[in-house]
Amino acid sequence: MTGRCTTGTARAFDPAGRSLPDSAELSERYDPGRLRAELVRLAGRYGSPLSPATGRRVLPLISPGGDERRTDPGGPGLQDFLPTRWLARLPSVRGVLDRLPAPPRGVRLIALSPGARYTDLQSAKLGPPWGLCRLHLPVVGGPRARAVFPQGALTWTPGTVWFSAAWRAHALANDEEHEIVQLLVDVHHTAELAALFPRTLQRLFTGPGVLLHRPEVPLPPARLRAYRCRFPLPETFANWEQPGHRLPGTAGRTTVRAEVDVRAGTPRLVLADRPFCALQHLGAGEFRFRGWSDERTLQVVPGRDDRPHRVVLRAREGGNTYVVELPATSAE
Repeated sequence: MTGRCTTGTARAFDPAGRSLPDSAELSERYDPGRLRAELVRLAGRYGSPLSPATGRRVLPLISPGGDERRTDPGGPGLQDFLPTRWLARLPSVRGVLDRLPAPPRGVRLIALSPGARYTDLQSAKLGPPWGLCRLHLPVVGGPRARAVFPQGALTWTPGTVWFSAAWRAHALANDEEHEIVQLLVDVHHTAELAALFPRTLQRLFTGPGVLLHRPEVPLPPARLRAYRCRFPLPETFANWEQPGHRLPGTAGRTTVRAEVDVRAGTPRLVLADRPFCALQHLGAGEFRFRGWSDERTLQVVPGRDDRPHRVVLRAREGGNTYVVELPATSAE
């Protein structure tokens, strides 16, 4: 493959979301008694489906591929986020998700035993600067059940919905004498979701320091095949948890053989002959990783002969965009 890698940066501000608060209450309200009754009915019929852990129990409701063993936030992959069998048995929780104006990702119920500490919580890039957002809806709580951030502790009232800065180190603590339960909802960040934030924060959550979700633009299989190509991909681009600003400086160091192919009508990114993730088309030949946000995209750009000529990689952090251009050859 001939040609060379070129890099660039379009810089704005606030790549790590430092201007955003630890937490903010949304305008949505729900009946915690109704949600609690639903959990009691579920436990009465199926025992205690919340999976046991040290001081906590977790029940995945939406997870990668609908896997009931997955309690993590997830990331790029070959499968979509899908409901587990438990979500169908919780219609009130489904109603909560249906009312949120943002595509859901991982959703799970978390129960903390009396005296439990859920510590060392920090999800890389899970915040609006990277196109994602985490919400908490306490179902069972109390004044001594707290979310603890470096700047202080917060108490969330059952039935209210709260944004949390999940990319910062934080913890959940239960000093009540009873178990507490929260619904954790990870979504893609949208302008419609930001409209539910306090009026004083809405501009901050829709401004240039955040990344808003773009809908997928499906392509017919015949058109998808035109984007099949091969190129040398910097390993730092596939390592999606790494900060995006490292991409231009490391792009030419270590690369892996990469290919955009199409399998069963779905575009995929293949690295060293192994499928890495499916791709979602955003328009003009630009694709994001399935299971992830627009924080990381690749764009296949045709040449004069309308065949793939180069690939443009983009990593976004807040208002900053880091760009790498690579030579590509058609895989047709």
